[in-house]
Amino acid sequence: MIVFTGIVLASLLMGHSVSPGFRVQQGDSIKGTNVPEKLTRLVEQVKKSANRSDDVEMELDGLLVDNTKTKGGKDFYDLFFASWEAPLNARNFTITINEKPYRLTTTFIVVMINENVVYEALLQPRLDVIEYMTAEAVQMAQSYLINYEEINRELNGDDLSGSGIY
Repeated sequence: MIVFTGIVLASLLMGHSVSPGFRVQQGDSIKGTNVPEKLTRLVEQVKKSANRSDDVEMELDGLLVDNTKTKGGKDFYDLFFASWEAPLNARNFTITINEKPYRLTTTFIVVMINENVVYEALLQPRLDVIEYMTAEAVQMAQSYLINYEEINRELNGDDLSGSGIY
């Protein structure tokens, strides 16, 4: 079995020579004596999809960013991560968990979705309190995403579309 890295495949697609038997020119198919048939089909598929302009760009949805600084904040993040499940229709969101040190052993925890504050509270270093607050934060984040999608659907609906002429 022959394994090609992304660099080799990109070189093949760009028309650069990788080895004496391999060369791809724009508009050509792969030519060479020792080119596997599967590689030929793969490169042809990639070239076809690269030429299409209607391809959807790849996006990273549902990122969960950890900006915590203390053990309590890390515990909050770990519990949030373990219990988080995004709503079905939620797209284009990033959740950031920030922590700001406060007085003595308490810290201020802030959960943000796309730069909008969804949940904030003082976090105590007791595990039972952290578990309760995590469940609260997960519920608030999920309801925010559900409501956000509903509002977007209503704003982009047929009732609000028109020519703009009264």
